[in-house]
Amino acid sequence: MNYLIRPISAAETRPLRQQILRPHQTIAELVYAGDDHPLALHLGAFIAETLTGIASFAPEACPDVPAQAAWRLRGMGVAPAVQHQGIGTALLDAGIHYVKQQRGDLVWCHGRSSALPFYRRYGFVTHGDEFVVPHTGPHYVLLYWIR
Repeated sequence: MNYLIRPISAAETRPLRQQILRPHQTIAELVYAGDDHPLALHLGAFIAETLTGIASFAPEACPDVPAQAAWRLRGMGVAPAVQHQGIGTALLDAGIHYVKQQRGDLVWCHGRSSALPFYRRYGFVTHGDEFVVPHTGPHYVLLYWIR
């Protein structure tokens, strides 16, 4: 499958954030803290001209984790019709490469428990116990240390 990963605006991520991750919220409610940080990176995966995957990275400390320069991954998702094609991995590769260029040492997120096998295959580890986010279900804090 041919796809292209490229930077997009925070606003461009929001319709897919709603569709894939938070259908119970309005697009206006999907403005995340960090979206407008000057170093934030928002990535889109495109098949032809159709946005099919998203991921956002912004500097943010991870509670209770002693990192020098932590970055948070938020709003990552791939349209169900094109999952398991390498798009999620490509989004992580591009985002983590950028974070490394910015001298980040940790990427962390609140990952859905259903996506845990994907994150573990990539090299993320869980931190703490599973917790439930209202309307979206069980999650873990996941950590990826940049070497």
